[in-house]
Amino acid sequence: MAEQDVHQENGHPPESKISGEGWPRRGKAFRRAALWGGFLGLMLLAPMVFLVGTGVKIARDPDFVPAPRAEKVTVDLFQKPARREPEAKSEPLLPEPLDHGIAAMLAAPSSAGGPSDTYPFTLHAGSFRNAARAADQVTALRELGRAAFSAYVTIPGMGDWYRVFCGNFASREEAEAARETLLAQGGTEASPAKKSVALAVEGPLPVSDALVLESRLHALGFFAYVMPRPPADGRVQVLVGAFQTESRAGVMRKRLTKAGFEARAVRR
Repeated sequence: MAEQDVHQENGHPPESKISGEGWPRRGKAFRRAALWGGFLGLMLLAPMVFLVGTGVKIARDPDFVPAPRAEKVTVDLFQKPARREPEAKSEPLLPEPLDHGIAAMLAAPSSAGGPSDTYPFTLHAGSFRNAARAADQVTALRELGRAAFSAYVTIPGMGDWYRVFCGNFASREEAEAARETLLAQGGTEASPAKKSVALAVEGPLPVSDALVLESRLHALGFFAYVMPRPPADGRVQVLVGAFQTESRAGVMRKRLTKAGFEARAVRR
């Protein structure tokens, strides 16, 4: 109390109030903030100095060529855009007709008996386990001018087979006569067979569309054909295979459906 009274008498507050603990701490914090601020300033200033110096150096380089200034473009926001003329539609390119395919079948002369409503008979020229061998025989018969094609069947107890057929005939007698002609040409031995069912792919089509469909089928291993009659209203029905019954045609129809074609059983 005496010491405190002395300070008060001299007009000074106690020493603890003059040198309180808060003042030294605030000074240290200020100095730290100033140091960090200066450090950050140098960090930000250094890249700018470097870039400015680099720019000056480049500008002083005798080989330096400044980039050309872009031309000023005036855009009229109220101007209507020029009307574009519609491009002329080009005609779709038709595939080349297959050698001895549907185009040749349509150009072949009609049979002596004239066109018929049905052609249930054909010549069975061969049966193969291998699709490539069947395709080779179809091609060889077509080169002889015959409307040859193949059919894929599954025979109970015998497995899967590729059958090769040649021609479409209204009667067995016509098939027999065609067999003799084929042998005289040096063709393979064949026997008349009654196959009353075929698979119609898509619907009746114009000849040009039928040729496109034939090419699509051929690319996937299917040999298409048409009946030996003039096109009705310029349209033809593309057929695949020949079968004794609709149930025998079911396996090949599933193959066509899986390949993306719409097929249905029809009477030949």
